[in-house]
Amino acid sequence: MKPLTEGTVLALHALQLMMLKQGHVTLQDISRSSGFPAERTRWVVGKLRKAGLVKSLPGRGFVLQKAPGEITIQQLVLAIEEPAPPTAPCGGNYDACASRGSCILAPLCRITAESAQQALQSFTLAELLGIRPDLPNCMDPRLGAQAS
Repeated sequence: MKPLTEGTVLALHALQLMMLKQGHVTLQDISRSSGFPAERTRWVVGKLRKAGLVKSLPGRGFVLQKAPGEITIQQLVLAIEEPAPPTAPCGGNYDACASRGSCILAPLCRITAESAQQALQSFTLAELLGIRPDLPNCMDPRLGAQAS
């Protein structure tokens, strides 16, 4: 499975903040609580809006477009990232692999791709309801500044 990127982590943070606040959240709120720059936050929220996961309330901010239990992590990842196959020597694209009929890794690549997709489809935003949004994540830019 492709690792989650900074954009995906920021998108997850933004959606969680909207869910917990149960009201509008501004770009400044997201940027301040996540530690990510305003430009990056604007780009991520724009992608979420385009994907139909959030909607804009002009002059007030953004809110969830769907109920938290209806927003899967897969939807979030697809809104932010380009689809990518799992990593393998051939690129892991089972369907496009010319040697899958004789490759010893072909069954593993197929199962890995299917399992990753099932996990992303089954995990929803609602499952983060009990997690505090002020907890840092592994990609929080403020953590790198503290380590220096």
